[in-house]
Amino acid sequence: MKKLFALLSAVLVVASCSKDTDMNVEFAAGEGAMRFGIATQADLTAEDSVVIKVYKVEGEEQMLIRRYDAIGDVPEYLALLAGNYVAKVQVGERQAVSFDNKYYYGESTFTVEKGIVTPVTVDCKLISTVVAVNYDATVAEKLAEGYFTTVAIADNYDADAIATGDVLSLTYEQSKDGYVMMPEGMTSLYWHFEGTHPVEGDIVKEGLIENVKASARYTITLKYSADAPGNLVIEATVDESIDEYDDTMIFSPDPTLLGDGFDEGAAQLSTVTRRYNIASLATIDVMMLDVDGQSYNLLESQPQGIVLTKIDEMTYTLDINPAFFSQVTGGQQELSFHIEDVDGGKATKSLVYFVQGITPLRVYSLWNATAKFEAVVVDAAASTVEIAYAANGGEWKVVAAEKVADDNIYAATIADLAPATTYSYKLIVNGVDAGKSLSMVTEAGTQLPNGDMERWHTKTWILPYGEGDSPFWLTGNEGGNMAGATLTAPSEDVRPGSTGVSSAHLKSQKASVMGIGKFAAGNLFTGTFSLNGMDGIVTFGRDFAFTAKPKSLSFWMKNNEGTINEGSHASGTDIYTIMVLITDGTTFAVNTKDTSTFLNVTELNNLPGVIGSGYMSGSDSRAEWKEETINITYREDRSNLKPKKIIVSFTPSGYGDYFCGSTSSWMYVDDIVLNY
Repeated sequence: MKKLFALLSAVLVVASCSKDTDMNVEFAAGEGAMRFGIATQADLTAEDSVVIKVYKVEGEEQMLIRRYDAIGDVPEYLALLAGNYVAKVQVGERQAVSFDNKYYYGESTFTVEKGIVTPVTVDCKLISTVVAVNYDATVAEKLAEGYFTTVAIADNYDADAIATGDVLSLTYEQSKDGYVMMPEGMTSLYWHFEGTHPVEGDIVKEGLIENVKASARYTITLKYSADAPGNLVIEATVDESIDEYDDTMIFSPDPTLLGDGFDEGAAQLSTVTRRYNIASLATIDVMMLDVDGQSYNLLESQPQGIVLTKIDEMTYTLDINPAFFSQVTGGQQELSFHIEDVDGGKATKSLVYFVQGITPLRVYSLWNATAKFEAVVVDAAASTVEIAYAANGGEWKVVAAEKVADDNIYAATIADLAPATTYSYKLIVNGVDAGKSLSMVTEAGTQLPNGDMERWHTKTWILPYGEGDSPFWLTGNEGGNMAGATLTAPSEDVRPGSTGVSSAHLKSQKASVMGIGKFAAGNLFTGTFSLNGMDGIVTFGRDFAFTAKPKSLSFWMKNNEGTINEGSHASGTDIYTIMVLITDGTTFAVNTKDTSTFLNVTELNNLPGVIGSGYMSGSDSRAEWKEETINITYREDRSNLKPKKIIVSFTPSGYGDYFCGSTSSWMYVDDIVLNY
């Protein structure tokens, strides 16, 4: 197989693959041109040594007129005076012996005619001699480590001359290929094997390969013979067939894609129609376009806004119209073309376009409900620029956009962004939709862990979170447990329509230890609890990752408010209290020994560190489950603060901090949800 390595070519960009005038090249008087276009393949990189020379031929004389020492130095077109020339290409370095470097060489004569672009093909054939040493698996099995084979450019084996470098050689410790450039007058290679057998001792085998030719492959195979134990049989096979060992590099014309009257390498505007000329020196059988995550097989069908016109099997024109970009996201986009022909020619080319349209939404804040939409506008006639958006397929809302940068970026800000919502958005220029409409789904607001009250476990007392979970909700059960009372526990009585199997049952009780009794309110809260003798300390507040600003707290409850029969702080009917606070990280420690630490629900928003709060309190009872909602009121002077902690608290006995309430008071709570 021949390897398509690179391209040294003159490819026409008009409707013919034969010689013709190239309308994209300006010729001086008496000039024609050859076109170079180097296409790098896997085995050849920009770092490889490639020398390209162009000679002017006058009779028997050749005069060097151009030399290029790197692929990147070769111009796209090489203008030359009409006449005869020869192009010579060499790849790799002429090293006498090497395991890494092969040397290729090729040349081709051509004639340049006035006003004509001439195609040139140069086949670079392998000049190096390939010498392979192949160790059969039996060698490693039978011999100790350290065996090797030396191949020297010589008629015999001279270890001292090899060691000093007077004789050039390669040493093979494993199966591999080596490359040799035979010096003038040298025609022989001598190979020498040394190894050690654990029984037979040292083994030495060697031989001579005569009449060594360039571009040939010589394989030295070493193996232990199964028919003659103890005898290391050496096979030296010579393959001089270039057809069988074809390691030819072909510098051959690949397909081209060029702008018709403009520089296709410069960024283009999506509002302008552009024509491209595509040509090859063989039938084109692959033409793919990839852009914005979409792939199009242009030879089979063309999307809206692209017109492909076939001139012949090797030549096409391609028109890209503004209509095509209604399918492409706004902003800078790459249109990547991949073209192949039946002779193995390949070309990949990317075209950069500034696409008029909306760009993906990247700047938004669900906490502040704001979003900044941006769009690229390249229409010089644009007088009005607007951005429209719609939530969950609803009515479009239109806002004016203003230019924010010299690079044609327009922006508009909205202030009603909601979480867990699908938004469609688009650009409107001069009252007409421009570019591709985009969509996105905003993040859902974070919910309270175990808000459905499904996870519980018992340690020494009942805890409102699953075993192994991080604590979020707590109760006063630790204090009640000391007096043999459970204040809060899971219940199978769940709200109507619940998909769960448990709720929280809060029961106020009088607990006693050694005859000393105190009233204890049933409770459920986010925070921590600790004991201080017979008293308790509740520290309200848990870390919470706010992705959006909650509007309210909803939950299901039923409750009973009994007549106060314990404590002297208040009389009459007990009162339930439910509150929610959002803070900047501030927590509140309530110590039942210190009334100054007690929270007044009517003053929650005035507490230090509070960003927003809400509560409900009353003496009314609910015999059946009912859904309730507490609206959260935010302080305007702290509207820009990002919260860090949340406090949610339930109790059927609001005077519990004073050890006052009714032993008939209880509350069930289920499915606690933040609404955004």
